[in-house]
Amino acid sequence: MTKKAIFLILTTLVSLNLWAADGDYSDDIEAKEAAEMIKKDGAILIDVRDPVEFLYVGHAAGSLNIPIFFVRIDLPPLNTRLKVAEVEKKKSKSIHVKKTYRPMMDENPKFVEEVKKAAGGDLQKPIIVICRSGERSIYAAEKLAKNGFENVYNLEGGYIFDWRANGLPSGGE
Repeated sequence: MTKKAIFLILTTLVSLNLWAADGDYSDDIEAKEAAEMIKKDGAILIDVRDPVEFLYVGHAAGSLNIPIFFVRIDLPPLNTRLKVAEVEKKKSKSIHVKKTYRPMMDENPKFVEEVKKAAGGDLQKPIIVICRSGERSIYAAEKLAKNGFENVYNLEGGYIFDWRANGLPSGGE
């Protein structure tokens, strides 16, 4: 087989997500299933959102906040903020103030280490990761699986669209 043929086969396998299942998290689950796993199996619910979001938006009661990213916002110069405020006063509809701020996501270098401590070093302990809507938690679940955790679940729909929407217990609200 030629190098080109091997390359094409490997590229196809990777693109079809069939290459080496190791590193893939266990499954996407819904909030009611997660609540049952916590109750029956002692699963740990890890909220991977930034602490500010965890505290002020609310969170699943009993969840442990271990952020996968920290949000850092580079504040624009005062003159820019003054101009934006003036434009907003004159316009009847809102403008894109967010474009003047530069939010950055810095990955938490202690994320895996802290989850490992929370699980008492047990890489087989069921871990459920949750964020606002399910996107950051997918990243976190993959990271944990790639670092040896064997029973990692992503709460599909996250806190807002699944946990809270199903009326499950919440804290911080």
